[in-house]
Amino acid sequence: MNDGALQQDSGQQLKPYIEKRAEIDLSIEVVLLVVGGVYFLLFGALLFLIDRGILPYSEDSMYGLFVILVSMQIITMGKTPFGDLLRSWIVVVAGLVTAIIGTLAIFYPGHLSVAIRLLAGLIVLITGGLGLLQLFTAKDRARLWMKVPGILQQLTIACVLVYGIEIVLGAITLLPGIMPNPLTAVLCLIFGASLFFLSWCIHEVHQKYPSGDERTVPREPPSHTGFCLFREAFLTVGNAINTYQGFLMILLGFLILLNILGIFPSFNSDGQLGLLLVLTSLQLLALGQFVGSQVTRSWLVVAFGVVCAGAGVFSCIVPGILSGVIPPLLGLQNILTGVLLLATQIIAPTLYGIRHPPEKPVAIPSIIRRLFLVLTATGIVTIVFGINMLAPVLLPGMLGMVAYAIILPLLVVFIGILTLLTVSITQKLQQGASTGS
Repeated sequence: MNDGALQQDSGQQLKPYIEKRAEIDLSIEVVLLVVGGVYFLLFGALLFLIDRGILPYSEDSMYGLFVILVSMQIITMGKTPFGDLLRSWIVVVAGLVTAIIGTLAIFYPGHLSVAIRLLAGLIVLITGGLGLLQLFTAKDRARLWMKVPGILQQLTIACVLVYGIEIVLGAITLLPGIMPNPLTAVLCLIFGASLFFLSWCIHEVHQKYPSGDERTVPREPPSHTGFCLFREAFLTVGNAINTYQGFLMILLGFLILLNILGIFPSFNSDGQLGLLLVLTSLQLLALGQFVGSQVTRSWLVVAFGVVCAGAGVFSCIVPGILSGVIPPLLGLQNILTGVLLLATQIIAPTLYGIRHPPEKPVAIPSIIRRLFLVLTATGIVTIVFGINMLAPVLLPGMLGMVAYAIILPLLVVFIGILTLLTVSITQKLQQGASTGS
């Protein structure tokens, strides 16, 4: 066999391996742990500067973002501080409620200081205490894992580290002042590294035991027996995230309107924009979705998602530093998202259908037509929203601010409603596909 044939044969043998490694399959559990690791590593590093008075500090926004990250675990996986529960609608609603509380703490620092600190402290303390107890008492956890050399033993060590530190951090949060800030910062750095270690262990376990990574989507369509709130929520990870985003945008729009009318005080724009960046990173890392298109989750894309998460966390914790940078970036992101959404989901399929018409006319189901209408409206409104975010930058003086103040609340509420409509339609399509299969 000559060298050319040998190289070609080797290339064919390596092709499946290369294709497999090109897409990094990250579960939502791993993604949330990674973002949590970024959160605590960055907070630990910033706390040294905050303690010296070099940087400002928004404690409520910091706690609020943590509560939202925990709420995302509840909404997407049914993973609560009290253990893994059936992801019923009542569990999803509970996660949405805690997420909204965390959101309000971010938007209005100083108004929920005691409540959000107690909530965050109890979450960390209960998660650590019960997690450590269940780790050693459950038959299918540490007692089984430690018998298997390799990654399961490392998973046990990672869980012990995370749960143990959580107990200490919970006590520090509930009893502020019992530990000096520099020591708390060191503990947060260790905890952040432990979360990264745990995320790696879980990722490796999912690769070695694939059947263990199916908790986020039910295997069968939900049962229609029993009270609806206690049925399993047939939500994909993407729709679970979008459900929170839909309610978030509706809440945000009304808060902006109430602020313009002088009923509510102005909210923390740094925290709000930081939260949107964190949600963007979650969609990129968990779903490979960015600016309205699907991307391959390579290591470069994962690194970019981690940077987005870090920028969002920084903006929530340290107000005033990124205020002038994030709005234009979010404006450009929304414009690109809307353009790509229209191009890939509406324009391209329509042009393809015109150029390659079917031999026999095919009736488009009404639910598909509704989906196209909603996606079209979402793309247009998202583009207008992005332009409106840039209005104070692009338009001179008062004209830009007036356009920003009048149009923004309506656009934000409309985007939230369209997002929830998209979730509802895609859920019906997925349930229909599951029933048909």
